[in-house]
Amino acid sequence: MKKSILLFLLIILFSNESIHAQRINMPLNYTWIGHLDRIQSMDSIINTSASLALNPVDYNIGLLQAAAKSQFKLLSAADSLKTDSLINLVALHFFNDLAYGNHEPSLQNDGIEFKQRTINVSALLNSHLKNSALPQLVQYFTNSSTELVTILKTLKQYRDSTKINFSRIKQLTKAANDYRWLRALGENQRVVLVNLPSAQLKVYEKDKVLLSMKLIVGKGSTQTNSFSTFIKQVTINPYWNVPHSIAVNEMLPRFKKDNDYISRTHLQILSEKRKILNPNKIDWNSYDENNFPFYIRQSTGCDNSLGVLKLEFDSPYGVYLHDTPEKSLFNSTNRFYSHGCMRMEKPIEMARLLMEKNRIALDTIDLEKCYDNPNPIKISIPVPTPLIVWYSLIDFDNQGIIRFYKDVYHRLTY
Repeated sequence: MKKSILLFLLIILFSNESIHAQRINMPLNYTWIGHLDRIQSMDSIINTSASLALNPVDYNIGLLQAAAKSQFKLLSAADSLKTDSLINLVALHFFNDLAYGNHEPSLQNDGIEFKQRTINVSALLNSHLKNSALPQLVQYFTNSSTELVTILKTLKQYRDSTKINFSRIKQLTKAANDYRWLRALGENQRVVLVNLPSAQLKVYEKDKVLLSMKLIVGKGSTQTNSFSTFIKQVTINPYWNVPHSIAVNEMLPRFKKDNDYISRTHLQILSEKRKILNPNKIDWNSYDENNFPFYIRQSTGCDNSLGVLKLEFDSPYGVYLHDTPEKSLFNSTNRFYSHGCMRMEKPIEMARLLMEKNRIALDTIDLEKCYDNPNPIKISIPVPTPLIVWYSLIDFDNQGIIRFYKDVYHRLTY
């Protein structure tokens, strides 16, 4: 009832403004007031926002609908200016959502808050208003990403279907805005994207995929978490520092049963002060998960579980992107085998891409050769690169065809 009264009053006020303007001979130099074509165009666009994976109710459709039915002219210059500003805020809100998405990707840990101000939405809006070209601005944003174009096309197919699949529509709507956010993030920098349900990694630069590969990610009982961070360093010939949970739950029982397990798997036992100990002098039967004072690491080399290199980044989960000696696992369709780390199909290509102009630091090392216990080498990446690990049931194959994946970790929240 209150909304109806408000709209009625607005319409009356709009129609009276022309009389007020004529009396004082005041020019109307507003962005929207006095430009009915602009208001009607904006109203029409917002009414189609569901097809753009946006929600019309987010954009004060009542205000625009009332304005579109009249010249939207008010009794005073102050009222006109205020209303003009309100309409402009609605338009900016809408086009900002087209540029950046109406939400940020849902991650379990937002380690990095990326400041996305790469697109001057206000300037683009003003220039397109002057040319009466708001629909073209919509197309500009929707065509900015090949993934977005495909998602919106697929969304239309599902919305037009005689049998509505609400779950798919929600997935596609979320994915469209995720990729808007990703495209904006990659406007002036490279971005590494890991999608867990598809077990894939892609390196984006604007709308181009520079590198794509399969991953091995966490199994159901040791899931890989979603997070954001920066990749800062490449470590050649890394140690594998065994997580405490793996040491006590998986390795300790084997130490007790198999005397050769430690040497066969190239493990080192370290004291609390990180001094290497002789495992043959330790009575393993006297230790359990409640009194395990040791650190365990795996020697460097080709048999190391991390392979010949890993990528270093800050993460609350203690996981890495790394090489692996178990290359055959990449032939599997369901690549969920790890304890949470992410094993790369193309680790050397990935490292060289990240190092770029500083590749000579890598090229002086024969990464294909197997060395016996080589010393780790740490190389800083010239430009720290954003890493986004997200959980989306929608991804794309190497031909750009959209694929739907299973909710392997049962994280679906809609």
